[in-house]
Amino acid sequence: MRGRLQALISEARTLTKDGMAAEEVEKRDKMMHDIRALEAEIVAEEELQKIEARNAAKNKNSDPEKDLAEWRSLGEFVQTVAFNPNDRRLRGREIEVESRQQQQSTGASGGFLVPDVFSQELLKVDPDEAIIRPRARVFGGATSVGFGELHIPALDYSPADPAVSNMYAGAVVNWISEGGQKPETEINFRRVTLHPYEVAAHVPVTDRLLRNAPLIEDIIKTQLRGALIGAEENAFLNGAGSFQPTGIIGHAATIGVDRTTDDTVAYADLAAMLQVFRGRRGVWIVGRDILPQLMILKDTNNNFIWQPSARDGNPGTLFGMPVLFSDFSPALGDDGDVVLADLSYYLIGDGDGVSIAVSPHVRFLENMTVIKAWKTVDGTPWLNAPLPTTVPTSPFVQLNA
Repeated sequence: MRGRLQALISEARTLTKDGMAAEEVEKRDKMMHDIRALEAEIVAEEELQKIEARNAAKNKNSDPEKDLAEWRSLGEFVQTVAFNPNDRRLRGREIEVESRQQQQSTGASGGFLVPDVFSQELLKVDPDEAIIRPRARVFGGATSVGFGELHIPALDYSPADPAVSNMYAGAVVNWISEGGQKPETEINFRRVTLHPYEVAAHVPVTDRLLRNAPLIEDIIKTQLRGALIGAEENAFLNGAGSFQPTGIIGHAATIGVDRTTDDTVAYADLAAMLQVFRGRRGVWIVGRDILPQLMILKDTNNNFIWQPSARDGNPGTLFGMPVLFSDFSPALGDDGDVVLADLSYYLIGDGDGVSIAVSPHVRFLENMTVIKAWKTVDGTPWLNAPLPTTVPTSPFVQLNA
């Protein structure tokens, strides 16, 4: 492809001169279009080759049966890190402090990458444990320590001319008469970049407890894992995008609908949100303090619109879409206390897995050891603006104060 590109550039250069005929200008312009398209193909191919190389290296080093043969449990692995960090089984799993600091401005100190067979269990998040991750588009093994950024192509919904509809990111559609000339179209692409941001959790344990492998494993699988899930769930919803994921609430692609009455969720508010929502798998994300108001919401015919089934454990639906309660939603009356979203339009980039570090120094005099677990992750909405239909729509809609 690079050879073809150079040939096109050379040919276009020979056509560029003063006093060019109309036919020469038209040919040169078409060649410039082909050059830009080929450049985009080369960039995409290079990104694909990088991703394939990273995945190949990861798969080569991943051997669950070997991991199980070396450590019988996650607790035993943590004990090896704590009591015998020079163990030969840990070779190749070290997280180098210096190399990590070259890529990130902040981060935990050096530790050891958890074997895949245990890491996969720690990273698995079911729909009943979180709202956003299980429903988002997740790209794994690309934004980890040592791998830098992950670039994902996306359509650009920000037209240079606000008067021009950009519903299909710059693509122009025409009906062609028989024998008529087909017009050229150019779709506007951009890149969504996911960064290897680090999220860490730690817990102090007694030195005596550290020698109990099953209890240590339980602490990591419940306390530390739960803390990491909660931290990223909060960031996916509310994150500011500075050394953390970019949240849905307040994002440029999220449409805000002003509520009719302060500190209240009304039927008219939800109907207005539905009007500007565009998606196939929408969910309502709300805080638990909104529950009493949802229970008494009625439509224009005085019918209750949300009646969950206590017997079946059904969360209930509004306008046919599930209502999901988040511990990280803003308080009733604040911007984003109600969000309607198709979370398949949210992108998440994951690192290789979970890393563990153990330090006996922080609380040495108390006979306690600090266990720290961390991972790299980023997330952001796929769109950069609402879809420019006659009435702007978006897969992300929030109720405003």
